[in-house]
Amino acid sequence: MAEPAQRRYTLQEFDEFEAAAGEDVHYELFDGWLVAMSNPTVTHEQIAGNIGAPLKIAMNKRGCRSYQGGIAVRPPDGSSSKFRPDVVVHCGKSNPADTVLTDPIVVVEVLSPGTIDHDRTGKLAVYKAFPSLRDIVLAYSDSMRVEHYRRASAAEEWSQVEALVNPDDKLVISSVDFEIELDEVYFDLPF
Repeated sequence: MAEPAQRRYTLQEFDEFEAAAGEDVHYELFDGWLVAMSNPTVTHEQIAGNIGAPLKIAMNKRGCRSYQGGIAVRPPDGSSSKFRPDVVVHCGKSNPADTVLTDPIVVVEVLSPGTIDHDRTGKLAVYKAFPSLRDIVLAYSDSMRVEHYRRASAAEEWSQVEALVNPDDKLVISSVDFEIELDEVYFDLPF
């Protein structure tokens, strides 16, 4: 497949590009610009699964849904950004045929060394603009570290980030009544 043109894309153009690209090539859209996604490492997938599996079980019991790696999210304002978080939680009604959510309540991103700068700056700013989001979790893949941003409502500002670095530190996502210790997040990894 030819390299994509270095130009800004609309959401519709991005969807068409993505459909033509096939399943082996993955991109996100950030403010109209294509951002190539690298293939995840085993460590990346282990962390996403260690958070995603217990979160899914907890959300099913709560009447919410948790999705791992496939569902895209985009801001409800129609801006030209579209991401695929590693884990996303959605509460409320949804259409079973939906491929994009505009009102997630929790997003989890596992940070890779090659994308950490983008994920912690521009992408984080877009996530913070979602009115529905209450929790943003950034889990590092090269060290035992989780950064947790939270707010109680759309009217509130995002609280100061909480950095978790010790195995017995607990990630508490109160918006969906879920908690997990850091040693569980990094289970079976050499940190």
